[in-house]
Parts: sequence; C-alpha cells; structure tokens
Amino acid sequence: MPRYGASLRQSCPRSGREQGQDGTAGAPGLLWMGLVLALALALALALALSDSRVLWAPAEAHPLSPQGHPARLHRIVPRLRDVFGWGNLTCPICKGLFTAINLGLKKEPNVARVGSVAIKLCNLLKIAPPAVCQSIVHLFEDDMVEVWRRSVLSPSEACGLLLGSTCGHWDIFSSWNISLPTVPKPPPKPPSPPAPGAPVSRILFLTDLHWDHDYLEGTDPDCADPLCCRRGSGLPPASRPGAGYWGEYSKCDLPLRTLESLLSGLGPAGPFDMVYWTGDIPAHDVWHQTRQDQLRALTTVTALVRKFLGPVPVYPAVGNHESTPVNSFPPPFIEGNHSSRWLYEAMAKAWEPWLPAEALRTLRCI
Repeated sequence: MPRYGASLRQSCPRSGREQGQDGTAGAPGLLWMGLVLALALALALALALSDSRVLWAPAEAHPLSPQGHPARLHRIVPRLRDVFGWGNLTCPICKGLFTAINLGLKKEPNVARVGSVAIKLCNLLKIAPPAVCQSIVHLFEDDMVEVWRRSVLSPSEACGLLLGSTCGHWDIFSSWNISLPTVPKPPPKPPSPPAPGAPVSRILFLTDLHWDHDYLEGTDPDCADPLCCRRGSGLPPASRPGAGYWGEYSKCDLPLRTLESLLSGLGPAGPFDMVYWTGDIPAHDVWHQTRQDQLRALTTVTALVRKFLGPVPVYPAVGNHESTPVNSFPPPFIEGNHSSRWLYEAMAKAWEPWLPAEALRTLRCI
C-alpha cells in the first residue's frame, strides 16, 4: 500500500480476537509494545474527535487552527508529560517510542488488548468522556492497527509531526514521482474579465449540513460529550437554556426540520443553474456511527435536496464524514467488505439522476 493512503481494511482476518488468538499476554516485551501501540491509537482517536471539538468554542469566530493536525498534536504533548511524568519528552525518546511501535506492529499484536490499553489511555489523558473513549476505540481499533501496520510513518517523520521540524521532517510528497512531458509550459495569461452583458450563472453551494438524527430540543447544548443537543445529553442547569427548536450554536448539529426549512426556502430564492454540494452529511457522533447510520443520512438528505431543488443539476462530492470510521476511505485495491464500496455504490445509486455515466463509473472506482 502507498505510504500515505487513507484508512484501510484488508481482505484478511480482522484481528487476533476473531481468530481466537490471545498472543503472549504475559510477556513484558509484548505488553510494552501493546502499550506503545495503544498510545498511538489514543493519539489517533484524539485527532478523530478533534473535528467535533471545533464546536466547543462558539465564542471564537475562527476556532480552527491554521496549522491543523500538528497543532492539535502539540496540545496533547503536555498531557503526556503530566500523566507519564515525561517532563523531558525529547526527540530521542520520541523516536524510541515510535520505533517500538514499528516493532510491535511486526509482532501482529492482539488488537483487543491494544484497544483495552487505548481506552485506559484515552481516559487517563481525558481525551473524551469514558463512554466515548470506549465506543470510539472499539470502532477504530481494527482499522487503526491495520493502518499503522501497512502505512506507518517513519519514527523521524512521526516525531517531526509531534515535536516539530527540529526533530524530523514529514514530506507528504517525498515518495511521489510524477513524470512531466517535455513540452514547455506555456506562458501564463492574465485572466480576462467577462465583457459587459456576458452571461451570468447562479450557483448554489451547499456544504456541511450535518444532520443529527438524535437532535432533541431542550437538551444540554454544553454536555461532556463531543456532540450535544441530543438524546443522552441530559438537561442543562436551570441557569442555562436548552437546545433550541431549530438548532443551537454550540456543540450541536442540526435537526432535520432545519434542513427542510433551509432547502424549501432556496427554491424561491432561485433559479439556480447548478448546485455544488460538497458533503459532510452525517452528524459528528463519530464514536458510535454504523454504516446504516451513514447511509440513512445520505439517502434522507439527498431526497430532501432533490425534493426542494427539483430539476437543477446537482454536483455532489464526498465529505470526510460520509464514511465510518470517520476519514476512512480505503484505496480501490482494498476489496470485499473491508472496502468503501458499500458507500460508493450507495452514493452512485442516490446521485444517479444528477451525474453522467462517466462520473458514476469514477464514483464506483471501476
């Protein structure tokens, strides 16, 4: 597999747990490997949940850091130092840890044991509430261990991401080799503005609708979980209002009625020549999503778009939240139940009225 492929599953036994393999739990060396692997899994889960954490700071106009994942990793490092007493988490120590991860992966560790330690680390580092830690580890553990086995960064690259460029360098383009034609590149031409009276197109752009099937008015919009305003969030303190009828600017996604109101109002606002729809349809409850949940969101919201926008051409794109586990898009050569074909086939069927045959073939990875 290419080094920088997305999360994957391979058509092979899923884990030692399913094969009845219990490994050598009593061996200190393998326990240490399991601990280090679990640490890597806990860090990965922190990044998986970090997209939801954008919703935790409604007072900030731009809660996302421009540095992305490396900045989030830097915020986790102080917790590691406090919890494990690593007051001096140096570059050599970091590289030693990730070297141990690489060795542990070659030992084909027991995934269930690694997941168990990862849950404890998730709780210890306070990455999420205990119930969320348990659910998201169980959802991610098979995929994450397999990805680390087949697409792991080198210790220098991993520590460069974690501690900064002085410890190592991660160049995502380092293994790419693109052959360019010998034809000289044409000189650039400044764009010419359209002439007065030139045709104008009106384009509607839809993105990040994030329908929460479990949204519940009156619940706590600032609960302990990464996503609130839903069944299980509990009631807010008497001093604070609960989730609103149409939604809440807090750690919450949207009820279906809000999406219906939005889309129904867009019809009279038209006409539009085309619609760009760039995905992220399901909610941010990434710790216990199922394929059925994702497909329900896809078909339900697609039906609403078709209902209210009528015959306008819609050009949809796949968002990072469409799959489960979140961000998991195996490359086409991963086949069988471990592939993403379940998602792409459903999208092709739902979006067939909008897309030409060539686009549908691309979507199905044929």
